[in-house]
Amino acid sequence: MPTAKALQHALVLMLLPPLSATNVSRASNATPRVGGPPVNGLQVTLSVQPRPATSRTPDFRLEFCNVGSDDLILKLGMMLANGRKQFPTAVVLNIADSDGVRRRFDLIGPPGVAGRIDPFVLALPVGATFSIPLDLSKYWPSASKEYDYRFKPGNYWIAAEFMGKSVSEREANLDSKNVSLFPYWEGTATSNELRFKIPAK
Repeated sequence: MPTAKALQHALVLMLLPPLSATNVSRASNATPRVGGPPVNGLQVTLSVQPRPATSRTPDFRLEFCNVGSDDLILKLGMMLANGRKQFPTAVVLNIADSDGVRRRFDLIGPPGVAGRIDPFVLALPVGATFSIPLDLSKYWPSASKEYDYRFKPGNYWIAAEFMGKSVSEREANLDSKNVSLFPYWEGTATSNELRFKIPAK
């Protein structure tokens, strides 16, 4: 004969909703993020972030995802001050204005380097993701040498490119020569394209 406490516990269980079924239903309705085409197991996805109150240009975020079957090692750029300052120089931005003029934007690097330089290396296991913020104010169209370029009001289209290269033996410091032996991901991975607008002042 079940006790009163056991009957009360069974009644509570009957009244509870099927939690696992609810979770499955919500997950199936989730909208997948659309990134760029995978290249040798690497996919990069560009997303827009909320516009800062003090800025006319939006901020972006670039996500690296290992969608392949092997672990990856990426060279994102360079590091200074024993890693305290990191520069993802392997990422460039391709931006088109409303007139259809396309420009390549590179990261503005440090004005001068007097000390140690290390490669910015990222290990990306299978299924892992890593993201970095992209601030347009830190990029400039170096290829066209438009040193005083300013975004005018209007519509723009942006896509990011990651250009993967290996670390040469010359780039590796004497106390870390082994980093030049890693099997780096090499090639170019392009993100999805996003539209953004620069408002009038």
